[in-house]
Amino acid sequence: MTLKKIIYLLVFISLLLVACGKSAEPKEVAVDQNTNVEDIVGAIVKNEFSVDESKDGVVTISIQDTDVTEGSKSQMLKDSTKIFADLSKLKNVKTPAITWYAPLTEPDGDKTMTEVLNIYFSEEDFHKIDWANYLQVDIESSATNYHEDEALED
Repeated sequence: MTLKKIIYLLVFISLLLVACGKSAEPKEVAVDQNTNVEDIVGAIVKNEFSVDESKDGVVTISIQDTDVTEGSKSQMLKDSTKIFADLSKLKNVKTPAITWYAPLTEPDGDKTMTEVLNIYFSEEDFHKIDWANYLQVDIESSATNYHEDEALED
């Protein structure tokens, strides 16, 4: 193998790794009294998102994931679990929900943003989980309401 071929191979592998670039572990967020929900979500996901907060502690997060690939469900669950863990540190959050949207191809070939994952916690369920050990939390069975689109099902 020539040096030129080795260099091309290394460049190809580097590009391949960059293309697969979603990080496996969500980033750590330093949560204090000045942290808000947008800070938490923005540090964990790199997608467009919106946050709706009510005065009585209901927080609804909508995430637009335009970079859906194989294994996205696993990443969505990791990111969601980390977001819920960080939200648990905010006193004003009582009942959080996260809805993920992704472009799904319709039968006529059009792509539309469709709800693919919805996770909701009641106040009681949210506070009984040990979020300090969030990596051990099975969010699919712990959530008060968990729904995924058939496009995500294993």
